[in-house]
Amino acid sequence: MRNGLFKQYFSIFMVTLLSCTALLGLALLAFTGMNYTSQRQELLAGIVSSTAETVPDLWKGGEVGRDLQEYLRDRSGASAGISLFVTDPSGAIQFCTEAECHHGEKVAGRVVDLIRKDKSYFAVGYFSGLFRNRGDYTYGKAILNGDVIVGYLFASTPVGPLFSYLGETLFSYLFSAGVMLLGAFVVIYTATLRLTAPLQEMSKAAESFGRGDFSARINVSGDDEIAVLADSFNKMAESLDEFEQNRRSFVANVSHDLRTPMTTIGGYIDGILDGTIPKEEENRYLEIVSGEVKRLSRLTSSLISAMRVEEQNTEVTLTSVDAWELILNIMFNLEGRIEEKKLYVQDFETEELFVSADKDMLHQVVYNLIDNAVKYTPVGGELLVTAKKEGKNAVIAVQNSGNGIPLDEQPLIFERFYKTDKSRSLDKTGTGLGLYIVKRLTTGMGGDVAVESDGESYTRFTVKLPLAAAPVEKAVRDKVKIASDRSQEKKAPREKTGTFWLNWNRSKGDKTTKEDA
Repeated sequence: MRNGLFKQYFSIFMVTLLSCTALLGLALLAFTGMNYTSQRQELLAGIVSSTAETVPDLWKGGEVGRDLQEYLRDRSGASAGISLFVTDPSGAIQFCTEAECHHGEKVAGRVVDLIRKDKSYFAVGYFSGLFRNRGDYTYGKAILNGDVIVGYLFASTPVGPLFSYLGETLFSYLFSAGVMLLGAFVVIYTATLRLTAPLQEMSKAAESFGRGDFSARINVSGDDEIAVLADSFNKMAESLDEFEQNRRSFVANVSHDLRTPMTTIGGYIDGILDGTIPKEEENRYLEIVSGEVKRLSRLTSSLISAMRVEEQNTEVTLTSVDAWELILNIMFNLEGRIEEKKLYVQDFETEELFVSADKDMLHQVVYNLIDNAVKYTPVGGELLVTAKKEGKNAVIAVQNSGNGIPLDEQPLIFERFYKTDKSRSLDKTGTGLGLYIVKRLTTGMGGDVAVESDGESYTRFTVKLPLAAAPVEKAVRDKVKIASDRSQEKKAPREKTGTFWLNWNRSKGDKTTKEDA
């Protein structure tokens, strides 16, 4: 395609231009000839008509007298290149202004018949071979004496000047067309080169892509279809380059995350089998092996989830989801880990809040964020989970104390396998896929997720989703809640938040009292 496409376009343009130029030249010659012939006919008709009106006064038929001869010669001489002929009613030539005249010979009978029928005669040719052995324009008309035809008058002029005129016209046209074609050649060559250059660049870039090099880009100029195609090609190249980088990072990260637990498992199993590890220590090491197996399981699950998100195989069913019910259920599931790390959980300011989301996908999003917050909050740290309305959206926020995320790394944390701990020595349980899945699932539900951190003392993740109307069955749940609340009033008072009871102390004073106890 390097030169083939250019040659094809250039050849098509030039052949089309040459063909149009040739057809235009032929049309020009045809119209010029027709116009010249029409002018000759009008000239001859005017001479014959005016002369035929005077001839009856000078000629009553029979032999042509001197006065008529002089008159005809004067008329012929007044129009250069025009000859006049006079015949009797039968068509026999009586006189002609030419030096060589075939007196007595007759014009063709069909000529006489046409004059009688159509009142005039005009033809281009040899006039039945009479007078001259060359082509002529010939015009004839009857000579009338009253209503009686006393003869016929013909005027002729050579066709030869037409060819000279056409030759001059053709020369002028070819000269003008040659200049035009030269300019058109330059313009078409430049335009074709400009048109095909991006395509040739794309071809070379595609070859580079085939070799695994995605760095090639196309120079984009203008806003035509080729420019749009080149811009789309560059975007595709950027996506492929990013995909290739992610693939390499994926392979490296997965290899690292798989190799470490597998090496640990293999080493401990070999130690147990060859007796290096004492019998009394086997259970402890088997527990370590079990933990590594669970870690491999988590990694595999995360990889499967990421793959499904990448392939967009996750079916999204948007419904009205009670945000606080989902959040508090997740908090209950993580209650053991929260108490184990002695985290201070601030009071929940609950309100009626329904969001438009896929319940399973939203559960995974919120669970991943709270799970990360619990994991990275230091012992005795603080955890804050809020959900509120902001305009037409609901904003779910998860904030925890700790070292935070450096500003330069915040734009990268939603990428696959990205970990702020580059050495992976601190976070041995994470896969680097949790936040990536959070991002993809949130955007898949029509929402957005963002991170905020000062890099020193806190990290805050916010998920924004559209608000939704309360479902119909909420009224039924409200009645059950009222009945439940009344029954709870009869029991010993316990700390309550929203619709759920929490087993851990959430105020700093209570936490201090519990720890002192």
